[in-house]
Amino acid sequence: MHDTRTIRRRKLWLASGLSALGAGLLVLLAFTHDFPDNVALWAAFAVAFIVLEWRAVEVNHHLFVSSSIMVALTAAAIFGPGEAPLAVAAMAALALITPADLRRRHWFEPLANFGQLVITTAVAVSVLEVLHPGDVTPQNVWRLAVAAALAAVVYGVVNFNLVAFVVRRVYGRQLVPWSRLGAALVPYLGMGFVGGLLGAAYLLVGAETLPLIAAVFFVGHLSFASYGQLREAQEATLRGFVKALEAKDLYTTPGAIQSGSPTSARSSVRKWVTTPTVKNDCAGRHSSTTSASWRFPAI
Repeated sequence: MHDTRTIRRRKLWLASGLSALGAGLLVLLAFTHDFPDNVALWAAFAVAFIVLEWRAVEVNHHLFVSSSIMVALTAAAIFGPGEAPLAVAAMAALALITPADLRRRHWFEPLANFGQLVITTAVAVSVLEVLHPGDVTPQNVWRLAVAAALAAVVYGVVNFNLVAFVVRRVYGRQLVPWSRLGAALVPYLGMGFVGGLLGAAYLLVGAETLPLIAAVFFVGHLSFASYGQLREAQEATLRGFVKALEAKDLYTTPGAIQSGSPTSARSSVRKWVTTPTVKNDCAGRHSSTTSASWRFPAI
C-alpha cells in the first residue's frame, strides 16, 4: 500500500502529464486538420457522446463501458479524412468531467480523463482516417464498416492500457477481470462495425437517417446496461450468501478458522465482496470507490 502523500504526488504528475499530452495533441490536430463545416451536426454528435459517457455502466469489477465508441466512429465516418480526428478529439475533450466529479470536487479525474480520452480517440480515428475509402458508394460501404471495426479495436487497446498504467502507477495494483468478461468485447467490436455502417448510411441517404442513428445509439447503451445489471444481480446473490453464512455460524468462515474470531470471519468474507473498485469505460473512463473516485470511456 502507498501512503497518501505518495499517491497525491503520483496523481499530480500523471494528471499533469496526461492533460499536457492531450492539450498538445489537440493543438497539433488543429494545425493539421480542419474543423467540420457542419457545426450543428458536430454538436449533435458531441452531445450524444457526452451523455453516453455520463451514462457508462459497470460491466466488470474494474471496468466501466459505454456505447460512446459508436458515436465517435459514426461521426468519424461521416466527417471523413481531413476533419474526423479533430472533430472527434474535440468531442472527447468536452466529456472530461461528469456530474459526479462536480459533486465530489475532483481535480485529478477530469484532468486524467481529458488526456487519455483525447489520446485514445485521436489514435483510433487516425486509423479510420487512413483506411477510410474516401467517397462512399454502395460498393465500398463494407470497407468503411471494416475500417471502423479495426479502429474500435485500436480504441479499446489504447484505452485499456492507458487506464491500467495509471491504476498501476497511482494505486499500485492490477486490474482484475470479472468472469465471462469476454462476452462484453463482442458487442464492443460490433459497435465499431455498426458505427461505420451508420456513417455510410448518412453519407448515402442524408440527414433523414439521424433519427435511426439516435435509436441505434440508445440500443447500444441498453446492451451494455443489461450486462451491468447481470453483474449486479450476481454480486447481490453473493452478498446474500455471505450474510446467510454469517447468521448461521460465524466460525465456519476461513477467517474464523484461522483466528478463532467471529470478527475476523466477517472481515474475511466481506473483504472480497466489497473490495474498492477501479473502473473505466470503453470510451474510456476510470474511477475508484476508495477515498478518491476517478473515471477514465471505456478501463
